[in-house]
Amino acid sequence: MKIPICGLFLSLAISSQAALLITDHVDLTYRYVPATNTWQTFFRHGGGFDNPNLETPLEDAALPARDSLTTDGIRPGDRVVRNNNTAFNFIGAEIGTPYWNLPQSNRAYTWPGIRGSHPSGILLSYSNPDPRLNGLTLRWQAVQLLQVEYSGAAIDPPYFSVHTTSGFGVPTIWMANFDGINATDRYYLSDVSHNHMNWNFTELGIYRITFRGSAFRASDSLPISSDPHTVTFAIGTLATWRATHFSGPQIVDPAIGLPLADPDGDGLLNLIEYAFNLDPTKPDAAPMAADTGLSGLPLVKIEEINQTQRLTIEFIRRKAASNPQIIYTAQVTNDLTAATWTDWNTSGTSTITEVIGTDWERVKLIDDQPVSNNAARFARVKIALQPTINY
Repeated sequence: MKIPICGLFLSLAISSQAALLITDHVDLTYRYVPATNTWQTFFRHGGGFDNPNLETPLEDAALPARDSLTTDGIRPGDRVVRNNNTAFNFIGAEIGTPYWNLPQSNRAYTWPGIRGSHPSGILLSYSNPDPRLNGLTLRWQAVQLLQVEYSGAAIDPPYFSVHTTSGFGVPTIWMANFDGINATDRYYLSDVSHNHMNWNFTELGIYRITFRGSAFRASDSLPISSDPHTVTFAIGTLATWRATHFSGPQIVDPAIGLPLADPDGDGLLNLIEYAFNLDPTKPDAAPMAADTGLSGLPLVKIEEINQTQRLTIEFIRRKAASNPQIIYTAQVTNDLTAATWTDWNTSGTSTITEVIGTDWERVKLIDDQPVSNNAARFARVKIALQPTINY
């Protein structure tokens, strides 16, 4: 995909709503209300471990995972390498390849669990025959996996799974779409409790996971079920950026939240807004400020360099270390009609003029040819999606 730095196109602006990124203790919470025979589903988060004190609608938030390697308890990232234990084949990742894990134990980032928040005693107590529960008698509540929707650049099939591990590292598989989705893809917890588990994803991108809660009512032993509800997970840098600006179904809407959409109608695709730190929900197509810009389109101009006028191009870019899933390629040409562009790394010099935080840097490129050598000279930055990263 080649995208010039100039030439804007009109499109219909679409309103969008940013999502809350929850990066602390968060529980997918179920509350059955006997008086109305209805279920409420929402995120409980913030506050302490046993009593998070914020409630947020599921479609207003997303749970992100970082695309950097997990090494120790400090947990600088959520990417792990699949081990060679065949008991973990359900994850769907090949041995030695990466997958992303939001963990069962707290490691100071997104830490999802499942919580029951019903009035005490309204669910039926029974001996559950599921072999994973060893015949325990409790007031059981089930959370069933219904659907896995994926939006991203992955070439391989995306897989999602949930498991817990014992003290000996043996996995108990609760949900996994690697072998299809059926009635066994469910997790059980007792009412008025909350549990944590491992949430696994095999590809970078947006996962929209649909669940349903269910139980038996203590008053008459009748089954009670919630409506299907969807949780958004944002795996990696690009997906997290999408979730920062779009929420709910918008994030997978081709006209709003996908990389090639232009919801604000300013002529820039979301992918370009992402590459140059622009806002996809507001028309802001303008070149960056010279020398100090923190966002904006590449700035192309003629400057005097060592007493010679040369074409320069200045832009900000995401650092490769953040694994942004895009490739920047600056190019020059003498003839727009001939469609012959030369990559800048063979046509000039480049300098990183400033490191901006942990994720950005400002770059300035100087053409190797004086302006006087050419009747015309043009520059651009090409942005390409990178489906596969070699870690």
